[in-house]
Amino acid sequence: MRLRKLAGMEVSSIGMGSAATFDVDGAGDLALRREIMDQCIAEGVTFIDTSPMYGRAEWVLGQVIDGRRDKFQLATKVWCSGKETGEAQIGQSFSLLKTDYIDVLQIHNLVDWGAHLPYLERLKAEGRIGLIGVTYGYPDMFPEMMDIMRTGRVDTIQISYNINDRAVEDEVLPLAESLGMGVIVMRPTGKGLLATGLSRQPDLSPLREYGIETWGQAALAWLLADHRVSVPIPATTKPSRIVENALPGKAQVLPQELREYIAKETERCS
Repeated sequence: MRLRKLAGMEVSSIGMGSAATFDVDGAGDLALRREIMDQCIAEGVTFIDTSPMYGRAEWVLGQVIDGRRDKFQLATKVWCSGKETGEAQIGQSFSLLKTDYIDVLQIHNLVDWGAHLPYLERLKAEGRIGLIGVTYGYPDMFPEMMDIMRTGRVDTIQISYNINDRAVEDEVLPLAESLGMGVIVMRPTGKGLLATGLSRQPDLSPLREYGIETWGQAALAWLLADHRVSVPIPATTKPSRIVENALPGKAQVLPQELREYIAKETERCS
């Protein structure tokens, strides 16, 4: 797996998200998520994103990486209003994840960011977290997100970006690049639409020399061809999908003409 820069941290080119997919219960569900993490280790997928808003996902993740925390870089979030409530929620995240260090702690959807930032800065100064981030997935609050970015107090952003969702290209990504910020990409396959929801079968033949065999892989390769992207975080409930998702992170970065081909072919087949 190739590595990419997330601010001052090196991360796997492909990560994994846990929204919905890790909000589970029961021994069988846990066993399957443990298999998913086994496959992440095998494929070199080290960057894992979660959040308190994902139900039981933090607890499940803590269970299935127990004893092998050193194999992963963990990103989670604070998602509440109020300084004291935020500190309590962050403390619970450390407990649920069974760790004394969180690699990236993000303010989810910018909620009460002014109240949370000082505590996150303190945790970073104490060496308990590595990077501070903010997340938002829609254009309506991009101006506020960019104002926060310009303060120099956050290291990463998490945004929605894929072939069919390119609003961040106009201002957000150029600003992140100019500030040297890391970029985590949620919804890299458009909630799976780009992988399984097209109305006709795209022509993969120009991409096969790069090992690409599915349009989900093409969507991830399209993202990795943008040097401003640090790590996309596709989610899955299938261990085999980790193998599929990891391939673009191991292959050569696509040239611009093939990136443009993927965008045009997606439009043709939508």
